Amino acid sequence: MTSTDRRRVLGLLGVSAVAAVPLAASPAQAQTRFKENDLNVYPASAFGAVSNGTTDDSAALQRAIDAASAGGGGSVHLGAGKRYLLGAPLRLKNGVSLQSERSRATLVLSAGYSQTHVIDGSGQSVVGLRNLAILCDDRAALTRAVHLTGCQDVLIENVHLDGLKAGAYEPLPGTASTALLRLTDCHRVHVGGCRISKAYVGINVNGNGTNITVDDCDFQDVTQFGLHVLGNTESHTEYLTVSRNRLERIGGKPGQVGYPIYITCGGNNPAAHKHRFVRAMDNLVIGNKLAYGQGGNADLLAVYDIFDGIFERNTLFYGGDAGLSTDRCRKLVISDNIVGHCNTVGINVWQSNDVTVTGNVVYNNHQNYGGGLSNEPRGGIRTYARTGFKAENVVISGNRSFDDQEVKTQDYGIFIHARTRGVDIGANTLTGNKEGMFRTGTQEDISYSFTVTRTAAPTEGWWEKGMVVQNRNPAVGQPFGWVCTVSGKPGTWLPLPGPA
Repeated sequence: MTSTDRRRVLGLLGVSAVAAVPLAASPAQAQTRFKENDLNVYPASAFGAVSNGTTDDSAALQRAIDAASAGGGGSVHLGAGKRYLLGAPLRLKNGVSLQSERSRATLVLSAGYSQTHVIDGSGQSVVGLRNLAILCDDRAALTRAVHLTGCQDVLIENVHLDGLKAGAYEPLPGTASTALLRLTDCHRVHVGGCRISKAYVGINVNGNGTNITVDDCDFQDVTQFGLHVLGNTESHTEYLTVSRNRLERIGGKPGQVGYPIYITCGGNNPAAHKHRFVRAMDNLVIGNKLAYGQGGNADLLAVYDIFDGIFERNTLFYGGDAGLSTDRCRKLVISDNIVGHCNTVGINVWQSNDVTVTGNVVYNNHQNYGGGLSNEPRGGIRTYARTGFKAENVVISGNRSFDDQEVKTQDYGIFIHARTRGVDIGANTLTGNKEGMFRTGTQEDISYSFTVTRTAAPTEGWWEKGMVVQNRNPAVGQPFGWVCTVSGKPGTWLPLPGPA
């Protein structure tokens, strides 16, 4: 651990970095780098930890945590490359960071481990987990590896959480029975640079929390949710940031609907809370090319029940349903994402209002993995709503939505479904799609302000009533252009009088 790293952690813990300057490591000290009397550093070995992977070190580690907290806070240091066997859970306390060096120390569980968790903390402030591997080995009694409740000022960094694949999901109220990391009613939490693997749920955020950041994490081989942020009629999260994460192989159990990133308050209940001020950006999500009912994942980035959200520069490929999908949201910006090869649509604005969709590149969607989809038209970008709901005030402009496959699958660049109104379609590039550039199934107000230039009226593809094709170079006696008077493929076209 460098002195810069230590200053950062000790600053989080409210401890002066000057008081604990690391010594130059001799060969014998290379694994520890701390003197046992360093101020605010509590070596686990000084409290009886053996770290051989076969002797139970849980009591020794808890003694070190208790001593650090009683002393006003500090770091409990575990030897890098060492294995610490736990027969009982650890409880974090105020001001304490449990940590090793960058190459990590490993916590493993005894064969007869019968507790429901590995590490917990309740109502604690300024706590941390750094440079650790926590291997759960699918112990039957476990429901979570780490569970923090009512904690604030939390740093979880470079922690590998692994091995809790069993679990069950209740659609209402939307709860999952297990998670590797669960944060309940927590505030000012940063989860960074972690690895999440072999889990039913990777990270679950629930309750009333604020200022939660998950960034630079790697999620792999997760059955239900990679990152699950859940609210209900009494709870929600504010100021949530999800950035620069990589998620792949999420959802792999036939009949199981998995979501790599799933943010929701749990359904169409009008009394449900809404998450506020949510940002998801620069994430890479790769599906497994399976339909969501056949062991694949559903929407790769599912952002539901959100007021005030920005979703930008995400890369989303091979989803089992939509790439990015909204539901029951207001005041969103969806910009500069790349979405391709998803089962249904690329970007789905589902019963959401006041949404701006701009600068996205969307291509080769409606893959119909497994052949189970209906013949309903789908597009690269789609607006949609259920009976009794509306998708309103949506601006779609400056996007590129196309199909360049030899056998085309993406029906339309943009498809506006029934029960959608107040949609403004500006200048987009909508080339090469299977059926046409644009189609609408709604009778509500739709405006489109782009012009297509050709040398003749269209003879192929779907065209909507009111669309205008401008004659590229009208000669005397030729029309200035054509207006579509009856929607269809290619529709009915009325010439616009040209120069005499």
